[in-house]
Parts: sequence; C-alpha cells; structure tokens
Amino acid sequence: MAGKLRHWKERNGRFSARLVIPPHLRPYLDNKVELEIQLGGDRRTALRNHAAAVASIQRQIGLARQKHEAATGRQVKPAPYPLTAQQIALRDYESQITFDAEIRAHDPRYSQMGVDAAEGRRFRDGFAGKLTDEELDDLVGARVERARLAGNTDAVRGTPAWRVLAQALCVATYEAMLRQDERDEGNFTGSPVHPVLAQAPPLYNDGPDPITFDTIIDEEVKRRARGKNAKPLPDRTVKKYRDHCAAFAKWRKSDNALTVTAAEGKGWIESLQDAGELSNRTVKAMLQNLRTVMNWGRQNDPETFFPAGNPLNGIKAPDYTTLPSYLRAFTMDEAKLVLSAARKEEKAMFRWIPWLCAYSGMRVSEAGNLRKEDFFELNGRWYWKVTTVGARSLKTASSERRIPVHKALSDEGLIEFVRAAKPGRLFKGDTKDAVLIQPRISTWVRGFIPFDKRPELSPNHGWRHLFEDLCRRDHVPEDARNYITGRTDGGSQELYGRSEVMLPGLANAIDRITPLPIDNK
Repeated sequence: MAGKLRHWKERNGRFSARLVIPPHLRPYLDNKVELEIQLGGDRRTALRNHAAAVASIQRQIGLARQKHEAATGRQVKPAPYPLTAQQIALRDYESQITFDAEIRAHDPRYSQMGVDAAEGRRFRDGFAGKLTDEELDDLVGARVERARLAGNTDAVRGTPAWRVLAQALCVATYEAMLRQDERDEGNFTGSPVHPVLAQAPPLYNDGPDPITFDTIIDEEVKRRARGKNAKPLPDRTVKKYRDHCAAFAKWRKSDNALTVTAAEGKGWIESLQDAGELSNRTVKAMLQNLRTVMNWGRQNDPETFFPAGNPLNGIKAPDYTTLPSYLRAFTMDEAKLVLSAARKEEKAMFRWIPWLCAYSGMRVSEAGNLRKEDFFELNGRWYWKVTTVGARSLKTASSERRIPVHKALSDEGLIEFVRAAKPGRLFKGDTKDAVLIQPRISTWVRGFIPFDKRPELSPNHGWRHLFEDLCRRDHVPEDARNYITGRTDGGSQELYGRSEVMLPGLANAIDRITPLPIDNK
C-alpha cells in the first residue's frame, strides 16, 4: 500500500474513517463539522473496512447535498469526491470480498451454496457490452446511484459515462463471484485479472486529508466557546479571519491549508501590494491574520500540521509609514464645527456619538454599542459602562471600564436623552437595531470636513486623539487617562481594584477637562 489512506484517522491505537463536512451542508447534518466512523483497534480489520466506511459517510454528505440543492434551487455541482469508474469498481469489489469473508466466518452453510452460474453470465454479458442500459440498470443501477450520492460520480443514465461505470461494476461483481468460487474450494490467493480492476488507480494518495482554513477557524471558534466563563471569538473577528483566508485561498486556487508554502505567502502579499488597492498596513494585517489561522492549525494537530513550524512565520511583513498623531486628530476648530453641527441633528447617533467620544475618548464602535442599561447614577453623579455584556465585543480586556459623564455632556442633555430612551440600544438603524456605526459617522463627518481638504483626519478615531491631548493640557493623571480611554500599560496594578471606590476620583479627574467653547445652542 503506497502512501497514506485518505480520510484515515489514527489516534491512541484506534482507527476511524473521517470526512470534513462542507460548511454549507452542516445545517443538514446537525451542524457537525465532520463525520466519523470508528473502525476499531485492529489495523488490518480497519484497513479492510475503511473503503466501505468512507463510502457510507460520503452517501450521508450526498443526501445533505441533495437537500441543500432542493432548498436553494442551485444546480448540481460536479462530484465533490470524484473517482474514476475503475476506482469505484475496485472499491465495490473490495466491499464484496469483505462481505464474503465476514459471512464465511459466521455461517458454515454459505460455502456450500455455490455460485449461481446463470447470474454470473448476466454480469459477464454486462461488461461485454451485450446488455442495454435498462438491463444494466436492473443489474447495477442501485450501486451507480450509491456512488453518485457518495459524490464519486455525476454520471447519469443515458450517457456514455454512466454506461462505462455500469459495465465496470459488472466486472466487480463477476470477479467477486470468481473469488467466491475459489474460496469455496479453499483457495484464498486469487486476485482480479480483468484490467478494469487489475489496472485500477489506487484509492490511496501520498498525503493526509486536506484541512481547509474554514475547518481550522471552526475548531478555534469551538475551542474559545468551550467551558464555563468562556470568552468566545466575536462574530466580526471570525468574519475577518474567514475573509482574509478566503482571499488567500482564491489567489492560490486551493483552500487546503496543509499545502501552504512560504513562497505562496510571499507571492500573495506582493500581489496585493502590486494591485495598489490596499494600504501596506492592511496587507500586513491580512498576512498576520492568515498566519494566526495557520498557528491555530498547528495547535490543533501539532504532529501532522507543519510539525517543523508555520511556513508563514519567516515572511517579512510590509513596511508602512504612519502619520503623526496630531494630523489624525481633530483640531479645536474642527471639533467645534462638528459638535455644533451635531446639536442640530435629530438622529440619535449623529446627535450624541460625537459628543460622547469628544468627552471620553471612546472608540466610535464602543459608543455605537451603548445601551440605556449601561448608564447608572452613584452618589448624585452619572457614569456609563463600556462592557461586553449582551454579546458585545471590545478591542481588549482593558477596554472594559466605567466612565464619568462630563459636565459638558450633562449640560447638553445627555442624561435626559438616556432617561427618555427605550430599554436596549441607544443608537439604532432605520430598519434594524444593530448597524455598523463607524462608516455612518465617518461619512457624516466628511460632510463638514471634506477629504480633499483634510485627508489626514481620522473622522472616527480623531476624537480619541483629541481627548488624549485635552487630558494632557488639563493635567489629567496618566493612570486615570489610561483607564478612561481603555488603554493598558501592562502593569500588574491593572489586575487589582477598580471597584466603585475609585469612581469619584475618576469623576474629579475628568472634571479637570475644560469644555470646548461651542457657540450657544
């Protein structure tokens, strides 16, 4: 046996047949990622039963594919696990020989029954080309259909491909009947002589089963969500990894992560750079995300998934220049312009998110996720929570925090707005509650500060830069500034305290910031 069986798994002395289920078919198979049939602990027995087990799993996936095609109305795609007619016939022959051995082991009457010579002649006529399609269908049509359901062929009756396959299956049964006759006489050394079987390509290949990028990501999603107090990967993060891996797979024309090379990684990032559509910073992030997924693959299966190391680790990421922080920040005049315009807005996100970010340094995405329940009052002072509660995501663990409401926000009427709001999200879309806030705010700001006038400005993150500068101007303590903005310096003190005891001190710190002078309402 040359090479390694496909869809073969060996772990702790046990053997099994395993196939990964395509993502779009998983809803029809109880959302399982893979199907597996245990083959026991005896290697010879497991090898003998492997082909039949794989065929059984492929038939289950084939039935799921039929349901998917019926539900979506999509046209039938080419066979996903294609085998030649010879290979299908060889697997069928091996299954019949396995069955012959099993029944001999359990029923002594079997070897005394003998072979039906008339039945044998029908199969001989079948592969000799003497039978019509209808007659072949009566003989082996059910087995052709099983091969089609297993995804090994897309041949349909009435085509030459179907007839070739049917004739090959006749060979399989005829040869199996010859072996049965030989074994009845005690000869167990026989092997196929017909060239359809004797010269069939092997059912083995020289490498392990493909491992797709989606499979690796699915396993990591499951791992992160497992156990009490788990920290699941946010949906947006999962989508980012999937999108970047899909872009790489499309470029290299393969989603098999097991065959990734360093040369492919280097070629991909260079092609992205040469296209000129993405910044080097974005290209670097895409490479880093792809590299992360490959590292997950190694963590899942360190013995077979690049045991020598991630092939992408040695690739030099693109360099890029960064703008000075002050160029990305709002100037005082720009901040006054936008905040003044926000006062005139009726839509809540445009009315309040710029003000919230200006007086807290929040990320726009964090402000967009605020809910009425996040605001609370303590000893006559209002605060709000930036939290992951309610399936929300934050950039880092240090981003979880409580922020005092600045006097400028109170004077604007923020607390009255919160009190009057319905429970749940404060900032919603027109047709659904959860929407992407960042592009909406960015587009709105650019209506007042056009890109061609200030290309360096970051319409969303610019508030964060400005708030940092306001804190420095008005001598807000560094630890208070870091906490309010959700930054970290990695010190061990960040693991302690942070209870309600510190909130009045935070309020005093943020009150040091002198409000921006905005024209009267």
